[in-house]
Amino acid sequence: MTDDRPLRPNADEGREPQFVTARRGTRMMSLAALKERIADQFFEEYGEDSPQIREADTPSKRLRMVLEVANYVLAVESIVISDDERAGLVSGIYSDLFGYGALDTLFLDESITTISIYGADHTSVRYGHGELVNLKPQFEDTEHLRRVIGRLVIDAGAELRDDTPILETGLRVGDRRAALNVIMPPYAPVISVDIRLHPVQAPTLNSLVESGFMTAEAAAFTQKIAVSKYGVTIAGEPESGKTTLLSALASALPPADRALAVERSGEMHLAPHYERLMVQWAVGEQAGASFGNQIEAALARQPDLLILDEIRADEPLSIAPLLSIENPPRQVWSVRGVPDAKRLQSALGMLARRSAIGQGEKLVHALYERLPLVLTTARIGVASSCSASRNGSPVPTRITRIT
Repeated sequence: MTDDRPLRPNADEGREPQFVTARRGTRMMSLAALKERIADQFFEEYGEDSPQIREADTPSKRLRMVLEVANYVLAVESIVISDDERAGLVSGIYSDLFGYGALDTLFLDESITTISIYGADHTSVRYGHGELVNLKPQFEDTEHLRRVIGRLVIDAGAELRDDTPILETGLRVGDRRAALNVIMPPYAPVISVDIRLHPVQAPTLNSLVESGFMTAEAAAFTQKIAVSKYGVTIAGEPESGKTTLLSALASALPPADRALAVERSGEMHLAPHYERLMVQWAVGEQAGASFGNQIEAALARQPDLLILDEIRADEPLSIAPLLSIENPPRQVWSVRGVPDAKRLQSALGMLARRSAIGQGEKLVHALYERLPLVLTTARIGVASSCSASRNGSPVPTRITRIT
């Protein structure tokens, strides 16, 4: 497979070496080499998983360890730097050792909703609902990128494996929920990563109206759906706001005695009475649990309410139990699909038919009975440049009904 993305002529812009004077002016050392020297010294003293590191269970304790090692190396190399330079050096090393490197700064910016990475040279971000904006290179090389992404994946309860080149999971980064999608060679020419970041505050129907996500009329009708007995599907293309709307709808649903949510990435904001079941990836010798496995586990608990994020066309067998079980729970689905009523109805009908070959239209009718209402989301009117508008344009919600 070849990469058809042209190399940027300024791919190394932002990687220009910066130097400090070492050994009382007898030689120069680059800051990158100095960071590597301090990191090597840290691992020499503490290893990667020593009792000292495990006992340093707070950021301040770990930062103190990094500072002590940095001061030692600076003294040995006879390097004199300002307090601000020392603080920046220690902060960068701490991020590389215990955080997510350059991504830490991006995670702190609450206006960033997407981080897209294509190899070590290409990183871009989306502010609000705007278009992606290119950044300077955030990683030194492919190995640096792999270390940072590997740490994210580990913190999400998974691991980078050669036998799993496509990985979709999620985690909390600080106070924000994040979905992490990774594609590695041979399925992609380089490591490709998409990170979706959700706001700290849980969305509500009112807040979505205030932000311009949906109209007041759409929110009022969605509220009526929430308090009804009907199942509902939220359909839309990737990054159109399905999970955001699903979280807001979940907060509007009447509390159920047994409310479960089956998720791929754990992106939803859910009240404490919801129980989460997430896709589990194989780690070491421990087997994983697929989306379909978790649906079966959820149904075995006989819930009153079941929320699913998200149903996909390439996994039709996973939905068969949802349509064939007797006395089904109320169901709320998130589904990838185009926001066109006829095409969506056709796609959902085909999904039901493929879920259990030989049952004719039985499961199609079951789908319409159990999920008679559909909310569709679509990104429209997005600003052509984020430099003109960091917030982009609103993402309205349209409502339709399958009959």
